[in-house]
Amino acid sequence: MKRRIGLWLPAILGALVVGCGGGGENDSILVAAAASLTDALVEAGEAFESRTGIEVAFSFGGSNALARQVELGAPADAVIFAGAAPMDRLEASGHIDAGTRSNLLRNRLVLIGDKGAAPLAALRDLASTRGRIALADPALAPAGLYAKQALETSGLWDGLQSRVIPTLDVRAAVGAVDTGSVAFGLVYATDAANASGVVVVFEVPETLHDPIVYPAAVVNEADGAVAAQMFLEFLLSDDGRAVLERHGFAPVTE
Repeated sequence: MKRRIGLWLPAILGALVVGCGGGGENDSILVAAAASLTDALVEAGEAFESRTGIEVAFSFGGSNALARQVELGAPADAVIFAGAAPMDRLEASGHIDAGTRSNLLRNRLVLIGDKGAAPLAALRDLASTRGRIALADPALAPAGLYAKQALETSGLWDGLQSRVIPTLDVRAAVGAVDTGSVAFGLVYATDAANASGVVVVFEVPETLHDPIVYPAAVVNEADGAVAAQMFLEFLLSDDGRAVLERHGFAPVTE
C-alpha cells in the first residue's frame, strides 16, 4: 500500500530526512506533488511499482508550499506541480535538474456548487449569488492563483473578495463545497469530477487565466534520481498518460 505523506513542518524536517531518506537504495522514491494529482498519481505509482519493483511514496499539497519545503531541505526525489511558477523558482535556485524538466499534462478550471445549485450562464453571474466562495490560497497553490486571475479578468475580484474563503489546497476547496461549508468553489475540473456532492455550474474559459500546465522534474542531487527519472518517463509514456487521462487530465501539446 502506498504511503501518502502530508505537508511537512519545518520543526520535523530533520526527522523526515532520516526517516524517508528519499529512496537512497533506489527501491523507493518520494515525489512531492500537487494535491489535485492525488488519485491519478497513486494509481500511476502502483502501475509503476508493479513493473519495476520501485515503490513510489507521495507528499501531496499546495504546489507553492511544497516548493518552499524543498527549498528548506525537505526530502524529495521528484516534484510535480500544478503551475510553472513554483518550478521556475526551484530551477532558478538550483534545486531541480533542469534537464529533466517536462510538462506532463493540462487541466481546466470550473465553478462548482452543491447538488442543488443552478448552472450559471457566465462567471460574472457569480456576483448576483449569495454565499461564500472557496478557492485554494493563491499564496500556497496555483489553483488559487488561476481562480483569482479568472475573477480579476472578469472584473469580479474586488466585489467578491470579501466572500472568498482561501483553503490549503484545491482538494480542501472542493471539500468545503462538498460538505456545505461554502456555496461555491473555483477548482480544477478533475477534482470536481471526484466529489459526489458537488455539481459544475460553469466551465471557466481558459482565456480568463494562465494555461494550467503541470511541470515535473527530478530534484537536484536526489538519492533516488535515477528511479525518479524512470517514474517521470513512465508518466510520459503511453501507459502513464492513459492513467492520467483516465482521471480527466489532458495531454500537453508542445
